[in-house]
Amino acid sequence: MLKVALTTSANHYDFYLKAANAVETTQVKALLMVLADTEGELMERIRLMMTTGILDQIEEVASESFSTAEPNPTPFGMDRTPFAVSNPDTDPRLFACNRALEMEFKGFSFFSSISSRAKSELMKRLYEYFAHIKAEQIEKIRKVCETF
Repeated sequence: MLKVALTTSANHYDFYLKAANAVETTQVKALLMVLADTEGELMERIRLMMTTGILDQIEEVASESFSTAEPNPTPFGMDRTPFAVSNPDTDPRLFACNRALEMEFKGFSFFSSISSRAKSELMKRLYEYFAHIKAEQIEKIRKVCETF
């Protein structure tokens, strides 16, 4: 299960780095780099779990309470300013925001699904933690993209 979590995070990390290198809008580039950094940190935690076991991480997250509320996956639409005057096919802000939202929501749903089906309370808590990280990333995306 940790290999799947690592692969998911690595795919997101790769997307964010490639997108940050391709986009010219400073705000979008900054958002993508923050998201890449967050994914990089998550990847390192997962790698550590794979090499040393998960007991330290379980102890760390066992005392915390994570929100299980589903974040808002609604994409930014053309009816919103400033995107209302933009072409959805050419506006890098709209593409980057919506693609990042889509990816993070898929990650959130994936981790939440594993958490809800986990037979072990320890694994349930660990995947709740991963889902929580994804929910925080969605919130970051929303806050930054709403300022454009």
